[in-house]
Amino acid sequence: MEDLYMVGILPPGGLRERIDDIRKEVSLEHGVYSALKPPVHITLAAPFKLKPAMEQQLVQKLKSVCHFDPFAQKLEDFDGFPEHTVFIKVLKNTGISTLYKNLKAALKPYAEGSKNPFHPHLTIAYRDAKEAYPQIMEQYQNRRFREEFLADHFTLLKHDGKRWNIHSEYYAQPKTTQLEMSL
Repeated sequence: MEDLYMVGILPPGGLRERIDDIRKEVSLEHGVYSALKPPVHITLAAPFKLKPAMEQQLVQKLKSVCHFDPFAQKLEDFDGFPEHTVFIKVLKNTGISTLYKNLKAALKPYAEGSKNPFHPHLTIAYRDAKEAYPQIMEQYQNRRFREEFLADHFTLLKHDGKRWNIHSEYYAQPKTTQLEMSL
């Protein structure tokens, strides 16, 4: 038996609720519900399986990735992966790209990294949205959404067989260096 995990950035509470309201709106209007299962998140490591005995090792390994500076994360408008996924665009920046790269390296012993280029996003509809995709895109492609939040932690999520739950959160611990002054 293996447990299922994923790693992501969860936006702050109020913003997460606004995005979840959009997901619920899409679900009700178009009869698509898959996107409601996980919490609102930006995926940094797609779901991967791990033996229960490896969990503590994973938790320790993730702590090694906490040496990053918090960064401003911008969200801007809607887009999609043709035929199946509608999302809010997460603008790439040095902070999220570096965090992704460091996480990918740390998780190499535990999870096979994605072969696709990193394309951060907040999913609004996917999997069961194939038939409704054209209508959802028509409705959302010109709709505006602009937000920004401070990304100061990432989250390990664990699936309990029914839903994703927060397992642990990893807060930024920027490396501080001592300045040397010549006298």
